[in-house]
Amino acid sequence: MSRTWALTVFLVQGLFGSLAGIVPLAAALAFGLIAFEYGMDQSQFVVVAGIGIGTICLLTTLLLEGRANRASSYPLVARLHHRAELLGAVVLGSLCITTVLASLITLTNLLTHRLTLDWPSALWLVPTWLAFWLFVAALSLLLSPLTSREGSHLVGYTLLVALLVASDRRAWLASHRQEWLVRVVTKILWPFSTLLSTASAASHGQSYWIALTLTLACAGVLFSLAATLFETKDLLWAE
Repeated sequence: MSRTWALTVFLVQGLFGSLAGIVPLAAALAFGLIAFEYGMDQSQFVVVAGIGIGTICLLTTLLLEGRANRASSYPLVARLHHRAELLGAVVLGSLCITTVLASLITLTNLLTHRLTLDWPSALWLVPTWLAFWLFVAALSLLLSPLTSREGSHLVGYTLLVALLVASDRRAWLASHRQEWLVRVVTKILWPFSTLLSTASAASHGQSYWIALTLTLACAGVLFSLAATLFETKDLLWAE
């Protein structure tokens, strides 16, 4: 665990010691100003900010993976017992940065009265968002050249875009007799949409806990897949 923390500090310092460190800060600033322009209540905040900051989490993870994929990091990788420790550091660093940015966005909009939260129910944001962001960070591992094998990250981007487009066009698909595809997309997205929607409605019953568990399970599966791809990858002759 100490090695993972050391790697996390190394990656985070490297990110914010470069121009790339401006990207998550600028994204958080833009989101905080635009999304809250007309104010937001707690139910909106759970979904809108959860997805918006989750996108920043995805971007941050990709940036950290870019730092880890530099040749200067390879001597560190060679000293690790398992390469998965580096991936764990990437995810941990991304979650830490995302949490800090989310806290700043929340606090700033609370102080400027553009956000209203109901206490103590607002504390449910913590497990809800952390689970969702953990899934996003794990997904990001498969979208980076760091763990890519034979262009697998391009396949990941293709599948992700296809899933998002199909989700957005569900009504069109249903009207063109593609109900089977609508059902598939709905089932794939059910854990994440249910997690945010039930938390938004302040309903933390059985559906919420099932969705939370499935979200964490999906994150674990994606992380394990990324670790498997990365464990035996030839870093010297990377694609």
